[in-house]
Amino acid sequence: MNIQKIVESFEKFIKQDVIIAIGTCEADADFIDELIKLLLFKKKKILFVPTTAKQATQLHNLGQTVISLSDKEIDVAIEFANQVDSYNNFIKKDTRSFIRDKMIAQSAQTMVIVTNSYDIVEKIDKDIYVEISSFAWERTILNLQSYGFARVVKDTDDNFTKTETGHYLARITLDKNITLDDFEYSVRTIPGVLETGVFLGLADIFLVIDSKEQITIKTTSQVKQ
Repeated sequence: MNIQKIVESFEKFIKQDVIIAIGTCEADADFIDELIKLLLFKKKKILFVPTTAKQATQLHNLGQTVISLSDKEIDVAIEFANQVDSYNNFIKKDTRSFIRDKMIAQSAQTMVIVTNSYDIVEKIDKDIYVEISSFAWERTILNLQSYGFARVVKDTDDNFTKTETGHYLARITLDKNITLDDFEYSVRTIPGVLETGVFLGLADIFLVIDSKEQITIKTTSQVKQ
């Protein structure tokens, strides 16, 4: 993934003095570094809502103004999606906190989604990830089995993958009779389920990466075609 090209495309949606947020992911530190370089070159002054403590520290060290989501809503946000459908829905699995990701997605006036061209589908069919409490997590996993094959997520060293606030992640292969909408609206009735990596109808702009790492900017109507 060419972070510099993604940053250049994203910068087109950033006006002077806007408030932006970057969804939590593995690449967020590199993305922030490249974005600040470009904004300084373009002489654009903006405000950031950091989604992790690491982002906040990095932005502070780079001399950027940081505010809280409690102070103001977000103008433009960006997320890296795992799969996108033709109804402006997307899912992600690379996260430090689905709770924070969902909050900035719902706040943002413009939600920009980065995705590969082959991950734009008619119907989302990849596994769904959810953030769950570490307390009695086995019980939560057992209850999640009603939606499909559920298991806790671990890293390559067989350690639990933890979010920013110490929660666990669960991965679910949904049964074919479970729709994304039904899952999203009902799964929180399970005690221990905190948030999901399902984002329904929240996408506004797509940065679509092709096999040659060229980026095409598409609106939601263009993705439906």
